[in-house]
Amino acid sequence: MTSRTFDDPRPFQKQVIAALADSQLRANLSHATTTIRNKRAKVVGELSDWEALRDHGAYIKDLAQSTLPELIRLVQENVTKAGGVVHFARDKDEANQIAIALTKSYGAKSVVKIKSMATQEIELNKAFEEAGLEAYETDLAELIVQLGDDLPSHILVPAIHKNRSQIREIFLENMGKSGVPAPMGLTDEPKQLAAAARSHLRARFLESKVAISGGNFLVAETGSIVIVESEGNGRMCLTLPETLISVVGIDKIIPDWQSLEVFLQLLPRSSTGERMNPYTSIFTGVTDGDGPKNFHLILIDNGRSEALRDPVGREVLRCIRCSACLNVCPVYERAGGHAYGSTYPGPIGAVLVPQIRRGSIGELEKSLPYASSLCGACYEVCPVKIDIPKLLVELRSQSVDSARNAGSISGEKVLMESVYAAFKNPTLFRNSLEIARKGAALIGKRTINVAPPPLSAWTKGRSLPTPVGPSFRDWMKENHPENIVRGPKSKKRSSSSRSALGSLRAMAKFGFNLSKGIPNLAPQDSAKETKQTTGDQGRSTSVAGVTIDDFTYPINQIIGAGFQKPTAPLNSYNKAGVLSHDEVIELFIDRTIDYKATITRCSEAELPQTIDALIAKNSTTTVVISKDFDEALLGERARTISSLDDNLTYDTLDKINTVVTTTAVAVATSGTIILDGGKGQGRRAISLIVDHHIALVYEDQIVEVLPEAISRINHRAPQTWISGPSATSDIELERVEGVHGPRKLDVIVVERG
Repeated sequence: MTSRTFDDPRPFQKQVIAALADSQLRANLSHATTTIRNKRAKVVGELSDWEALRDHGAYIKDLAQSTLPELIRLVQENVTKAGGVVHFARDKDEANQIAIALTKSYGAKSVVKIKSMATQEIELNKAFEEAGLEAYETDLAELIVQLGDDLPSHILVPAIHKNRSQIREIFLENMGKSGVPAPMGLTDEPKQLAAAARSHLRARFLESKVAISGGNFLVAETGSIVIVESEGNGRMCLTLPETLISVVGIDKIIPDWQSLEVFLQLLPRSSTGERMNPYTSIFTGVTDGDGPKNFHLILIDNGRSEALRDPVGREVLRCIRCSACLNVCPVYERAGGHAYGSTYPGPIGAVLVPQIRRGSIGELEKSLPYASSLCGACYEVCPVKIDIPKLLVELRSQSVDSARNAGSISGEKVLMESVYAAFKNPTLFRNSLEIARKGAALIGKRTINVAPPPLSAWTKGRSLPTPVGPSFRDWMKENHPENIVRGPKSKKRSSSSRSALGSLRAMAKFGFNLSKGIPNLAPQDSAKETKQTTGDQGRSTSVAGVTIDDFTYPINQIIGAGFQKPTAPLNSYNKAGVLSHDEVIELFIDRTIDYKATITRCSEAELPQTIDALIAKNSTTTVVISKDFDEALLGERARTISSLDDNLTYDTLDKINTVVTTTAVAVATSGTIILDGGKGQGRRAISLIVDHHIALVYEDQIVEVLPEAISRINHRAPQTWISGPSATSDIELERVEGVHGPRKLDVIVVERG
């Protein structure tokens, strides 16, 4: 299976031409972005403290930047304590070398992958292919893109540019080349397409030795990685293989769990438009008897420290990859992601890519800051308050300064100087207007729709008005000649006139043509600066030689040069609920049902027969429970057909109908239940592989808001947060339940006593 990469060096203005001519693409984009925008607006509107959460999100990210070397060391210490190994990669080549070497060391020829922007950024799939290894994408949208030999077009919904009929053809033609083929009678109905993906990937999940993930957040306090997803493919990769390799950028590090309670309210609402994604997985190193036996964390810089160097540009490192800015951007909605020529499209890509590629700026990177209307919508929706319009203007300014310092002459500069000279010199200005007026009279039009270069860049998109009527000077001369003041005549050409003529000659010399795109738009070239900070440190080419000191050296230099810590926000977000306990329970039930789970209420005494009734309703023939589950909670029918999970094989679990677990805590505002491996919950695999999950939630375990829940759970234990059954909206944003995780979730709310 080939792995395509973004290797088109042409500027945005040229790459966008094909997208603008594709009416189907524009229709797909308009439908998708409008749907996500509306969903986001609804769930954000439910929170009275949204702006406070945004303020705290921005502050936490800035605080993490100012203490980054210490946080990196804390991550290494805690991951190592938990049985993991931390590797450091300063660029994509080092990261890929480490991942390839680790995969081969475990005897694997292929890996399963979770959707990861970091691994796309470093082009890991291509590097694996060149090393004779296979990397299989398991996210539905990424699978569509990979099977179709395509490139992702959106951070959240990579196959946003494909409709259901196109996806069906991709599955029928290509699934059989890399595994289980699509069924011959496959239609373009999203449920059938999702089922085909489930069947195609199931055996691969159960058999793979190595998995590769990214990470939405990396909590330094415990060394825990947080991954937010919907389909269950992420849980499969994080739980079933013997070895897990996580590739995480240093910008994903946050200080502590108190920080996490902020971001797990901001991210889901901003990205998928949900209160909480169906699945949030949190793990720390390795856990005996639960999940992978080997864990490796690859921390990558890949230009992030250089972005950190820029006092203005470092703001972009707050980004949590939610894609909210893409969904409100009028340019992205018409251009799509491919025109940006990068893993990161849309407004965030327009600022992030030039920042992290400062050492290798090409025509594409030069053009991206101009791929925006500067309308400001991206800032309004950004959950961490990145002022993208301000950054775009700053990058444009750096571009102009860079060109000026290099002594280059751009067509734009020549044109502006010519206009300035004409406006400054009365004679030249008057003569120019007279020529324009006579020309307009000659063609007999009030507007010009087609003009020669450089004005053709204007008339391609709008009409150019022509001068009409006499000028004010001529009107005064005719009607009030007594007020005309004439100065002494001069035979010498004015300096302004000479400047204008020089500019016009320069325009002709350089063949200036605005219709071919605006030249000289590069962000400030810092290749020389990069060499000074990284070139004289005795850098080793050996992967094994990359120590934490090598890795953090440039970051320490940057932060040591007057890097100021941010000021904490004055306003606070809601850390404790305001509803009564009965209202909290009702809210939890309402939100859980909203995400397609089934709710049943009963007393503790009624619990056994309630479980039996649910088992009978679902025609269950086999049940699995954890070794420490209290069997007294089961009814007679459930006890008769139940098995204890004593490290049952994954194949055996795959054949069991139903699992019954207890719960650690539940969150009302998002309809989320949290499992942290406590009594009766079992290892992660039993609530993942089995098709029907019955979860017991006692009323006193339900809290109103997320901070209350986080204070109750074991932060170092592997956790699974569940909000409804597994689901996907990757096919024309039509929601389909039951992709790779359980297809049905029954929640029993139990009254104690």
